[in-house]
Amino acid sequence: MDRLRKRLIVVFCIGVFLCGIGAGIAFAEFGALSYGGEHVLIEGDMQTGNYDVAFQPEDGLCGIVVGNGQNPMYVQTDKSIPVNTVRFRITYNAELIEPYAFLQPEEGRVVFSWRWIDAYDDVALMLEAKDIVLQNLKDGKIVSLYTPDFAEEVTVWVNPESLDDVELIY
Repeated sequence: MDRLRKRLIVVFCIGVFLCGIGAGIAFAEFGALSYGGEHVLIEGDMQTGNYDVAFQPEDGLCGIVVGNGQNPMYVQTDKSIPVNTVRFRITYNAELIEPYAFLQPEEGRVVFSWRWIDAYDDVALMLEAKDIVLQNLKDGKIVSLYTPDFAEEVTVWVNPESLDDVELIY
């Protein structure tokens, strides 16, 4: 029994020693890595679009609803916009979303939102990201991967004469 314990202690000590060597090598390799910057995973096709919706002020106050969490803080005015028209201006990635605006006369509001376009295969993006990360690791670099934003800030515009006929609803 005493001989078995000695063998087990020797095997345990060898295991601890090998783990220490492995941890030391891992820390040395990790310490040798440098930051390689940001890398765009997919290029975006950013476009700016205006979406106009006419409303009838005699129906009462027209509510403006901007969906998908891109709520503007206030309505801006521009004399070039026709009276009784709400204009939504958005800069967006045309490969990822499709904006739209419409009037809901029964609710007394104008709605602006967008649909997601399923233009990219998630598995293909993951494998492309894996290839980029592994290639940079071979070069001794760690990179940040990102995809471009799908939409920038949405702005709401009306003619100054129509400003009292509209209100933002969240």
